[in-house]
Amino acid sequence: MTETRETETKHQVPIQDIYSPHEAAALLGMKVNRIWELARGGDDPFPLRRLAGMKRGSIVFRDEMLDWTRRNFGLVSERRRK
Repeated sequence: MTETRETETKHQVPIQDIYSPHEAAALLGMKVNRIWELARGGDDPFPLRRLAGMKRGSIVFRDEMLDWTRRNFGLVSERRRK
């Protein structure tokens, strides 16, 4: 791991079929609390899953995360100029 800020570290996440919320956050360049916020609301929530009745052990499937990012992240070239 390499230190990037006092409160945040970045590490490499291997390509795999299933990610933890922390791994998903690292891949998307955001904090894990933001992943939880995105999963809890909106018209197109982030696709976190967990077993029924469980409070821990959330996962996200790689293909669902990729589909979600394609729908929710815009191209930089499409940003409006101010």
